[in-house]
Amino acid sequence: MKRKLIKIMIFILMVALIVGVITYYLNWKHFQQYGHHHNFLKTKDNHPSVQVGSYKTVMNEKNVRYTAIDEYLKKQKFNGDIAIYYQGKLVMDKGYGYQDFINRKKTNPNSMYLIGSAQKFMTGMMLKKLETEGKLNINDEVTKYLPWFQTNEPLILRDFMLHQSGIQMFRPKTNIHSIDGAVHMLQEQGLQPDMFRKHQYNDANYIVLARVIEAVTKMSYADYFNQNFVQPYELNQTAFYNNTAYKPYMAKGYNELKIPEFPAYMDQYYGAGNLYMAPRDMGKFVLALQNQKMFNAHTTNQLLHELNTKEFPHAYRYGFYSFGQSARANGIFYGQQFTCYFNKDYILVMGTNYQKPVGKNETLMKKIFMDYLKQPDPTKKAKQ
Repeated sequence: MKRKLIKIMIFILMVALIVGVITYYLNWKHFQQYGHHHNFLKTKDNHPSVQVGSYKTVMNEKNVRYTAIDEYLKKQKFNGDIAIYYQGKLVMDKGYGYQDFINRKKTNPNSMYLIGSAQKFMTGMMLKKLETEGKLNINDEVTKYLPWFQTNEPLILRDFMLHQSGIQMFRPKTNIHSIDGAVHMLQEQGLQPDMFRKHQYNDANYIVLARVIEAVTKMSYADYFNQNFVQPYELNQTAFYNNTAYKPYMAKGYNELKIPEFPAYMDQYYGAGNLYMAPRDMGKFVLALQNQKMFNAHTTNQLLHELNTKEFPHAYRYGFYSFGQSARANGIFYGQQFTCYFNKDYILVMGTNYQKPVGKNETLMKKIFMDYLKQPDPTKKAKQ
């Protein structure tokens, strides 16, 4: 009896040991799979094979033109970063002042700025990409893609792209925490009286377009942008507001009194103002467009140069302004300004997180573009 009991206990111990080994193996296997999956997602979000914060200062001390620009910015006490491309080559990228005054963190080419409405340029190119691929039609009614977006006038995607939809001005709310919630709110608010098909610049238009992009691609706006623009064009210092890997490079915005301004409601601003970017990356983005890496020659030429036509009746189109021979994208948001001028020879990008008075950033840019780089006014149609 005693021997039988011992055998039973040994059997139970053996079963327990086997179960323990199997359980340990399964847990280990799960950990390995989870760890691999987690690392994959992290790598995907933070741009594969890219070292974050790898940009170095570019400054040719022997070039009189660029050293003169450098001295001018120092004299003007510019606080931010400037990037200049000439005929496709980066010729200057330098930081001035501080990306964080409180912690005395100096600006450098890796500093990233909240680009505000300049993000509409990206949204516009995302929209155009889907259009050229036949996945949407700019003249389709928005209800084809968002069936619930019913209004008392038939709105087409072009109305949103040209800021002529007439929907209510966008005012974020504290109880909304997604682009879907923001767009549902806009649908419920309806159109402004007598504003249908009248031009009125409004963040709401591009927030709706961002939601359309999600509906067409079955992807989040951020994922689609990262996979189709950030990674292919090596925008190594570009990230959305909630990307923790890039937090150390995101500049802090300040008002004219150098009081910090803290971005709010960012989860509602997909498509219109929640992207951070280094000036060098905006230059890369523009180069990809100019060099026909995004679209064919015909589409590129239309986007960049066509004016006063049925398709492009005004300078504004797909998130930026074209004046025929030159173009401009701009955003001011939460104490930061991010502006880009470009033509066939030059791309000039400047980001700032402190300026006094507000708008000084573009005043400096015009001076540099016209007086130092000897280019025509980038905000006016060139004289024939």
